[in-house]
Amino acid sequence: AVVSTQSTGEEKDAKAWIAEVLGAAGKKSAGGVSSQDLTKCRNMTRDVMASLLCDALRIVSSQMENLKATEEEMQHVIDQTADQSIQLGDELEQLKAKSAVEVVDLQREVVNLQRELLAAKNQQLDDLRASVLESVGDTVKAEMKSYSSAVQRTCNASANNLKSANLKSVVKKVVEEKDRSTSFMIFGLQEEQNEKVGEKVGELLLELNLKPQIEACRIGTSNSDAAQDRPVKVSVRSSIAVMEVLNKAKLLKDSERYSKVFVSPDLTREQRAERKKLVIELKKKTTTEPNKRHFIRGGCVVSVDK
Repeated sequence: AVVSTQSTGEEKDAKAWIAEVLGAAGKKSAGGVSSQDLTKCRNMTRDVMASLLCDALRIVSSQMENLKATEEEMQHVIDQTADQSIQLGDELEQLKAKSAVEVVDLQREVVNLQRELLAAKNQQLDDLRASVLESVGDTVKAEMKSYSSAVQRTCNASANNLKSANLKSVVKKVVEEKDRSTSFMIFGLQEEQNEKVGEKVGELLLELNLKPQIEACRIGTSNSDAAQDRPVKVSVRSSIAVMEVLNKAKLLKDSERYSKVFVSPDLTREQRAERKKLVIELKKKTTTEPNKRHFIRGGCVVSVDK
């Protein structure tokens, strides 16, 4: 503010000095004044000239001092701004570091919460599994006890009439049913000499994105002159694996390599006969009712609109 006030006073002094010199030279602007105009002026004595020079010296000197003060003030402002910028930069870095730490803490807290939630879910599953196993165990024990009692009563009642041949037949039937629940049949798989049936079946199952452990063999007597390929019986470890294969077997019809291969459950002779009747009925309906879609489900032919 002091520098601004001084500058205003000096500006007035400079204007007055310029007006005085222009008046002495008889000119209206400084652009048209020459040294000869001043020397020809009658009033321009040595004393007047000296006075004007002193005034000019004082004005220029004062302006130089004001300029220096202004520069110092501007430098001070620049230094303050630089210091403030550095301080703001430091505060910003501190905020960034604090934010990063807070983010890491939050992420760590989220991970811990997820671990606790997973542990709680696992505990619930373990408790549920234990409860189910206990309930199933109790049920099985009760059923086995009831079944054992019923069997005991039946055996006692018919012990004299039961024949060894009948018992063997029942056991054989149970074993066969168990065997069929973990096996399925493949029809139309090309038969070759010295073939490795297991590898061929494995390649077919890979077409269905399945890779169970299997045992496979051809059914029937080998005959190189036979026009029809012998079916293949495939055994797996569980009935669940059989269901996975049967559920995906329909995808083979879209396969270029296995479009003529058919997969079915391992049926008894009676079941195969019944299945054959259903297939004949299915073909008949496909011919007589082409506007509907026909398929076998639940032991009968089902027809729905396309």
